[in-house]
Amino acid sequence: MMRIRRQRRAPSPPGAMPRIDPRRHEGDHEAKAAERFGASGLPRRDPHKDKGQRLRRELRTGRATVRIGHAERLPMAPQRIVLADDVPWIVVVSLPEEPWPDAERELLGTAHRVADEMGGGVVMVRVGLQDPETDFGQIGADRAVVLPPATDPDVLAAHVVAVMERFKARHVFFGEGGADADVARRTAILLGERPATSVHLLSNKRVTFQEAGGRTEVSRPLPRVATIAPGRFDAYESGVAREGRRIEMELCETLPGVRDLGVVTTPQLDAPLGEARFIVSAGDGVTDWEAFRSVAEALGGTIAGSRQVVDAGHLPRHRQVGASGTLVEARCYLAFGISGAPQHLQGVQRCRYVIAVNTDLHAAMVKRADLAIIADAQQVMPALARLAGGQTDG
Repeated sequence: MMRIRRQRRAPSPPGAMPRIDPRRHEGDHEAKAAERFGASGLPRRDPHKDKGQRLRRELRTGRATVRIGHAERLPMAPQRIVLADDVPWIVVVSLPEEPWPDAERELLGTAHRVADEMGGGVVMVRVGLQDPETDFGQIGADRAVVLPPATDPDVLAAHVVAVMERFKARHVFFGEGGADADVARRTAILLGERPATSVHLLSNKRVTFQEAGGRTEVSRPLPRVATIAPGRFDAYESGVAREGRRIEMELCETLPGVRDLGVVTTPQLDAPLGEARFIVSAGDGVTDWEAFRSVAEALGGTIAGSRQVVDAGHLPRHRQVGASGTLVEARCYLAFGISGAPQHLQGVQRCRYVIAVNTDLHAAMVKRADLAIIADAQQVMPALARLAGGQTDG
């Protein structure tokens, strides 16, 4: 068996750097790497080295208790968002009984969504204060007004209007439901506004909501009064509190009472067609308009007309009966000289009794009528006026 002898390495010449055997120091390299890097391969951080930077950062942000030397400081007061008094304001009204769970926070979240787009703030109006220690800033209000409990919704609506005038608020939000929706509509009446009800999409410019019991969807500019649909918007959540400053206001506890000014007589001749119970209507067959008005007044009826009469300028547009005018539900409809076009017949289909005066026996209005008089309207109208007035021919 042949034996291999390992030759010795010649010593390094004087002044040269000594050679390092990597196999001999392999363990030392691994130990140093373990000190510098963790098991995940990421560099280790010395907590004592970054202590000063972390300390300065905590002092600047006002976070929890920090230790300086051997003394311990108490927690600093949390930062709050403070707004000037002349920014655009949005009012949120919160009644004692929420229309749905967490409605107050959803209203605040919706109001801040619009206020942030305008660069403004939120005024919270809370009716009745259960907890005197309430921090309105933690809830999400920049300003807060506490109103006394009011059993009269009209008084409460007047108080809300007073708060809006005090802050020159652009909008006021209510919850859609219960007493909130009632006060919202009363507030809109006092402001002369058409409210947006059951809102489910909105910005600082437009709003989308539902009308007619949810059967119609409407999109229009955001009005001053709006009610928010439940569960449509995120509740207010923020790590930074608002200012929550309380504003004291002197408000009237009652409104002026209602005074009875007596009965106001309204001429039945010009009553709205949708409310009239006896209608006297004219068509192309009427040429004596003085006699027509006289017979309508003598019978105590409300005047109306066909589309041809309105187009000719004999009667105003709101006196037109038909599909393109008003659909009437009168107890009795007396038609002078009306032939009976389909759109006109559609307008009188809900009338209980129809009386037609026409020279054409085969006119559609005559066929529809419960009673027909085949004669000239100019002869029938004066005769009816005399009979209604108790006069008879010599």
